[in-house]
Amino acid sequence: MALNDDGERVRGGPELRLHRGWLLALLLTLPLAASLAGFAAVQRGAPAWPEALVELPARGKLLANDGTVLADGPAEARQYPHGSLAAPLLGFTGAIQPDGRFGLEGLEYTLDERLQLGEAVVLTIDPTLQAAAEAHLAESVVATEAANGVAVILEVGTGRVLAAASYPTFDANAWRGADRDAMQNRAFLQHYEPGSIIKPFVVAGLLESGRIAPDDRVESPMHLRVGNKTFRDVAQHDPVLSVADVLRYSSNSGTINLARRFESAELHAWLAAFGFGQDMPLRSTFTRRGQLNAWETWVPQDHATIAIGHSVATTALQMAAAYAIIANDGIYVSPRLVEDERVPPAHRVLSPEVAMTVRHMMHYTVEASSLRHNRIPGVTMAGKTGTGDVFDLTANAYLPGDYTVSFAGMFPADRPEVVMVVYVQKPRTLTSSTLVAAPLFRAIGSEIVAHWGIAPGERIDALLE
Repeated sequence: MALNDDGERVRGGPELRLHRGWLLALLLTLPLAASLAGFAAVQRGAPAWPEALVELPARGKLLANDGTVLADGPAEARQYPHGSLAAPLLGFTGAIQPDGRFGLEGLEYTLDERLQLGEAVVLTIDPTLQAAAEAHLAESVVATEAANGVAVILEVGTGRVLAAASYPTFDANAWRGADRDAMQNRAFLQHYEPGSIIKPFVVAGLLESGRIAPDDRVESPMHLRVGNKTFRDVAQHDPVLSVADVLRYSSNSGTINLARRFESAELHAWLAAFGFGQDMPLRSTFTRRGQLNAWETWVPQDHATIAIGHSVATTALQMAAAYAIIANDGIYVSPRLVEDERVPPAHRVLSPEVAMTVRHMMHYTVEASSLRHNRIPGVTMAGKTGTGDVFDLTANAYLPGDYTVSFAGMFPADRPEVVMVVYVQKPRTLTSSTLVAAPLFRAIGSEIVAHWGIAPGERIDALLE
């Protein structure tokens, strides 16, 4: 017992106060020790303390445009509730890296700074359309025994990326066991030669420059020699075609003869104005600029080849942004993937009259050809097929039978709301863009119209109110 200041006996004293202080100090140090290495027994024979729970650093969510959670939880225990949905776009996280990031791929990497601050980031992706695009793309690639495929959907006027599907894909929750090739965001990063879907831009540039009129007639033989290369048309047609029929029959010779009205420097400048070979303004994730060689290096067959979409490379995102110029009455609007993303101001590339004329030609292309069997029910559509050779990096050559079959288009044709680009690479059971890419476009487009739930014209009027 001890005495207090009044001389009364009290429990405890210096010995008890020292014991309490020792206990307090021990309790204060335990959480730190636990967070580093857990507990061992305090002394021989004493019971071991349980390992303490460690609170991982907070990380912001990745959300779709309707609030659907696409990624949640701390970086080292990240969860992707929808598994493979948009996985090549989202990427994944892991342990902290030397550069201070937890993100290892995709948006998890490029948006890491914002996410580390605990900030939720809202994407422009519509989860319903993303799921539909992925499902139909996978079905098409598997059915044709193709190597891969892509689908990109852009909202006209805003540039919002509503869907960006790549196949093959992977489950972001199990990324450690995934094939590296399946992780590639092909929609934004895979270069491909577009083939004939570039032809509307040649026509648009010529119309805008006053080099042709919509009712001009063009010599379009079934084969044409340029330099040391012979170009051939596939579909049978008359030897002289209207400009619209050059697109309808996808005439290589007709397009090459049209493109001869441009000097190489002019053709290059117009393709660059549509965005080909240029850096994408999008900064929220990685993109590629495509390839458009300097015009000074062109020989005559290069001018011809590039005019029909070969010896030039692009990405599906870049192509969709270019088609959106035609859909948006001639104005280029930068794509964006994050709702609050800052992008450069929109700028005019074509006059509204030229953009409308080219839209009408592409609508005619659909209606007056076998593409009419792939129309989207309930809406009018404008578009163009393409078939491009595939350069094999291993063989360092174009291999026979390897093609990229594509379709690029917009709907409704008179007042487009969306632009979509789809392609399937190296299909084996079918190799025609009309039989592979156009049905894929129709399948996804039908899902978009169903998702709108009202007639597209009514939807536009509602948005304008």
